[in-house]
Amino acid sequence: MNPIGIVICNYNKKDFVVDCIRSVQESKVQNFDIFVVDNASTDGSAEAIKKEFGDSVTVLQNKENLGGSGGFNTGLRVVLEKGYEYFVCLDDDAQVDENAINALYEYMEANPDVGMAGSRVYHLQMPEYIQQCGLMLDFKHCKAETLYADCLEDGTLPDVIECDTVATCSVMIRGSVIRETNVGIMPEDNFIYWDDMEWGHRIRLAGYRVVTLAASKALHQMGANVRKPNTFLNYYMWRNRTNFFMRYTPENMLEEMSVQALGSVFDVMYESMYREEHNIMQSISYAFHDALTGERGKAADYKILENDANDDKLITYVQKKNKFFIVEDGLEEDAMYLRNFLMSVNPKLKEVSEKGQADVVFHLCPYIFGVKDFSLKEVYIDSERCCMLDSDDVQAVQNYEYSKLLFIYMNQGIFLAAARRMRE
Repeated sequence: MNPIGIVICNYNKKDFVVDCIRSVQESKVQNFDIFVVDNASTDGSAEAIKKEFGDSVTVLQNKENLGGSGGFNTGLRVVLEKGYEYFVCLDDDAQVDENAINALYEYMEANPDVGMAGSRVYHLQMPEYIQQCGLMLDFKHCKAETLYADCLEDGTLPDVIECDTVATCSVMIRGSVIRETNVGIMPEDNFIYWDDMEWGHRIRLAGYRVVTLAASKALHQMGANVRKPNTFLNYYMWRNRTNFFMRYTPENMLEEMSVQALGSVFDVMYESMYREEHNIMQSISYAFHDALTGERGKAADYKILENDANDDKLITYVQKKNKFFIVEDGLEEDAMYLRNFLMSVNPKLKEVSEKGQADVVFHLCPYIFGVKDFSLKEVYIDSERCCMLDSDDVQAVQNYEYSKLLFIYMNQGIFLAAARRMRE
């Protein structure tokens, strides 16, 4: 029997998943079996896989979309039952090089204290740039930091990078960790997002190391910059992130974390209100409520709304202008994105070299709600294109700090009580 059971979770990515499987089958060392879980795709994925690969791949078909964690767990239960020593999880839009799987296997064989090992993942469209080398969990600031994200691969990084968790894009887990501890398979009640964060953290809590390896390389499609049709991502990201830190933050950091968590939720909701993105704000409100009450699993349909992210107010403003000037204030990359946006909105708009020649001056800032100049002589704008255009915007920015303090003050007691109930 092969020592490795590979689980690939697919949902409506027929062409990507075929490329993923093909990359695995091109591995130099064939010490694995492949199980593809199809999460009730409607694009003919399951049929295409069976036609392309026949009996060399086992296709497991879910009757409904069970999310990332539920999909992976369909395969992981089979791999667990069959007794494989190591489990590998691959995203449907990942591709591995010919040594990737065996490099993970050999390292874990030589290092029994490692419970989870991930590939060094590169951007599919820009393979010279790193997408991630694992993640670190920041309990103080209530967030996860992706290691070496978007760094150019120049050969100077360590071959082995210790981390808190690894995304399930391309990762190997020691089977005995799942069988002999209370870690379990993926936390299915997340449905999607933060499930791999929690899984890696559980493995660390069980006393095992988590690493990523330069010898194991993978490519991964990244669609984060593509506008989503609905608030699916907004809801699950905020619910599961908030819930994670409520459950796992060390007791001595709980109060400090509560301020950060509540502040983050307030910020994203206030920004949505400011940009008149009411559906996004409503979905995040549902997510926050569900995090506090322990509501898990797949969300009710009414909580996922049409994505109403927009720059309508800014677009209308820009279309009435002729000449612009940008005060960069050291934010050169933001300036480049702003230029591209302005020209796409109004191709007749021209950039001038002096402020006095412009009928609008855009002043880049780190965060619109940190601005203290309310004169409206310049249009302050941040990287999210939150900007101050009129007196209504000025009033919202002026009210931000007090409103945030009030939100934290009103909700901290409820938040801490809910967190402590979860820990019981």
